[in-house]
Amino acid sequence: SWDSRQSIDSKMWNANKKSIKANHLPNLLDVAFQTLVVRRAFPNFRVTSWLMMPDKAKVWKAPSSDKRIKTDPPPTVADTQSLIKESVAVLLNVDELVEKALATNVTYPGSENGNTFQRVVEKWAQDMNGEDLSNDKFKHFPIGANCESCEYRLIDDDIDKNSGFDVCWSKTTGLSKEELRSHPLVIDLFDTPKRTINNLISQKKYFLSNLEASDLQPQNEKNKKNSRVNIESPGEKISGSQRQWYQVLTARNATKNSTPQYILREESMKREMASWEYPLHFIDFETTSPAIPYYF
Repeated sequence: SWDSRQSIDSKMWNANKKSIKANHLPNLLDVAFQTLVVRRAFPNFRVTSWLMMPDKAKVWKAPSSDKRIKTDPPPTVADTQSLIKESVAVLLNVDELVEKALATNVTYPGSENGNTFQRVVEKWAQDMNGEDLSNDKFKHFPIGANCESCEYRLIDDDIDKNSGFDVCWSKTTGLSKEELRSHPLVIDLFDTPKRTINNLISQKKYFLSNLEASDLQPQNEKNKKNSRVNIESPGEKISGSQRQWYQVLTARNATKNSTPQYILREESMKREMASWEYPLHFIDFETTSPAIPYYF
């Protein structure tokens, strides 16, 4: 969101305009990418960049029918600005910020130091141009905990579909696309630090079913006696590492039986349910109007 009572300099720039503030950088990199694409497509055009954002300083006023933008002929920037002025949105020119974003150094897994955002985009375009996912020359990045949020990962049953995730993992691990999609991977492990995931991958423990209880021990428990037993035989309540161990067991069962499995702590659940007081209230908080829902 935006607040027009403040300036772009104070909201988006760090001191002396040396860099863009981190909370606005993702949006501005997005705009910078689009700006770069349009410039390359239309080199003779002058391209300006804008962000439209909700303005916390404005109060909604419904525009009259005669003020609505007409599409024939296409609206000018002035027409658009006129309508936006009466709404709760604000239109911000970010040309200067886009130039800074294009010149900002970026890092990502496998990146080279000192590459600007513009250089990275141009290099990726060169690498990808004319390439195919099945091509042995296809560029891929080092695998790691960062792959957990990969938007190119397919987990459906359509094995004929290509996936950038499969390409990276297949080339690095030697595993087939079928193997990668058939079994839960170590990056799916519940609530695990990235450093731990990367360490397991470096040991070639790619699947949850490859893990042992000792792999899940918190650092402060590894030197305690019987700590492994604690993970494999939890008591009334379970810790995070014990929850992870249940996930590993579930993956192992699914691998052996070729069907999804689950673990039910029946006695613990019965004891918990016995403490409930009736009547029970089932509240769908998405349907409540208060900003802070009431709890019953």
